[in-house]
Amino acid sequence: MRKAIILAYIAQPLNNSRLKKFTQEAVAAGALLICADSAGEAALAWDLLPHWLVGDMDSIAPAVLRELTARPSVKVDSHPAEKDETDLELAIERALSEGATEITIVGGVGGRLDHTLGNLYLLAMPSLARSKARVRILSENEEVFLLSPDDSPLLLEGKKGELVSLFPFNGDATGVYTENLYYPLRHETLYFGPSRGISNVMLAESAEISLEEGRLLIIHTFAQS
Repeated sequence: MRKAIILAYIAQPLNNSRLKKFTQEAVAAGALLICADSAGEAALAWDLLPHWLVGDMDSIAPAVLRELTARPSVKVDSHPAEKDETDLELAIERALSEGATEITIVGGVGGRLDHTLGNLYLLAMPSLARSKARVRILSENEEVFLLSPDDSPLLLEGKKGELVSLFPFNGDATGVYTENLYYPLRHETLYFGPSRGISNVMLAESAEISLEEGRLLIIHTFAQS
């Protein structure tokens, strides 16, 4: 299994953050590090060098871009500003072309709502489905998964009392089954539109979710430390 970390937009790359700790530990363990455009700034702030810098380079600070492109170990995948894909989408495609089978997108939520929604929808990219790569979005306060029947069951690890929300994605989700959540679902349907699946609660340090048809967008909110 080859792991890839994709740094997306991070508003404030804090030194004491969950994201910094996770990224540094993953890269030290051998994960591929890909930065989407201005996320190269977060990498440098965390004393990391990406293996790939991907995007149109329209938002990264010029000084950071010069520093990264001057490093022989950093490969640059540059694209024109007028393109059909976002920088994050291009970074995901780069991770897949490098053989990644487990991808964590670090950041990419918060800030502009259109970018946040667009990044969530990238979890449904056809190339990700074809590759069968495991993928999640990790922010400072939550992690996000898109679960399909082929991926079931999903094991969430966390703390008792943490929130888990289930959103049917682009249609009804049927045969939804959960373990160790306060409001249990036993092969039930979550309908596209109503908010029944929001704010469930973990009863233990792990919870399990599966479904038979459709897809679920799952948001696991971490306890504030």
